[in-house]
Amino acid sequence: MESSHKARKIIERLLLCLLLGMMAFAAWEQASSPLVQKLSTHADDTITILLSTSPAMQISYNPFTQKAHITVQTATCNRKKHSCPPENSFPFFMPKETDQDEFWQTFKQGLASWRYNPLWIGRTAWAYLTAWHERRTTLSVAEFILLALELSQLEANDFTVTFPSNSKKQVPIPATSLDRAPLAVQNRPLVIEVLNASGKKGLALELTQYLREQNDKGLLRVDVLQYDNYPSIQSSSWLEDYSGRQIQLKQLGNAIGINGEIRTGNVPNIICDTRIILGKDFKMPL
Repeated sequence: MESSHKARKIIERLLLCLLLGMMAFAAWEQASSPLVQKLSTHADDTITILLSTSPAMQISYNPFTQKAHITVQTATCNRKKHSCPPENSFPFFMPKETDQDEFWQTFKQGLASWRYNPLWIGRTAWAYLTAWHERRTTLSVAEFILLALELSQLEANDFTVTFPSNSKKQVPIPATSLDRAPLAVQNRPLVIEVLNASGKKGLALELTQYLREQNDKGLLRVDVLQYDNYPSIQSSSWLEDYSGRQIQLKQLGNAIGINGEIRTGNVPNIICDTRIILGKDFKMPL
């Protein structure tokens, strides 16, 4: 009886020491890491992480607004030296997947399914531990955990993505005769162009009529400027943003079933807020 009581006391003291050690470590991390300070206080400031894929990806995240922007770079990371341009300026993470598109698709799949598939949590933890062991990341344990917790609250359409102008994903769209200086008023309806990249005849007109009906009913605040064909056939659909009105664009995407990342475009003198590109995967809302 006495021996079991002593053993219980020893275990309690060990657990207390472990708890105090973890608290001291957390306090030290918060004091020494600007990234941890911003995440733990939800500061209105930008956190930047470099992902060493090919090509490299730069994630900028604001903990206060919970908005994330990804810039796909033209430069390729040096995976042998574990560095990305600009070298040593931001924390970096080098995933096992070398291809940028492959990693991004896996990341979006994890965002969509981790809530009902806990194996994704284990996979993410293992990916970090192996990267930390192999020195493929400069993120500390506390930084990675807080960053993972923050990003796990987002959905794919909380991300905006900018591709380099020479990227295959960045197909140039000819400017129309209606293009002129963009409107600046933020509380007006979204001005939209619908472009058909599915190969299915009449799909852009069908969605245009649907959106105008939704606007007339007061269910969506949209103004469809025009509809047309896209320069090429695309397998997937997306929204291309020119206004930065991400909340309204997310609502629009959810309403028509386009829930992927929102791409940002750079077309000079354009009047619309966004272009909806309808790929082969698009299905009309019920």
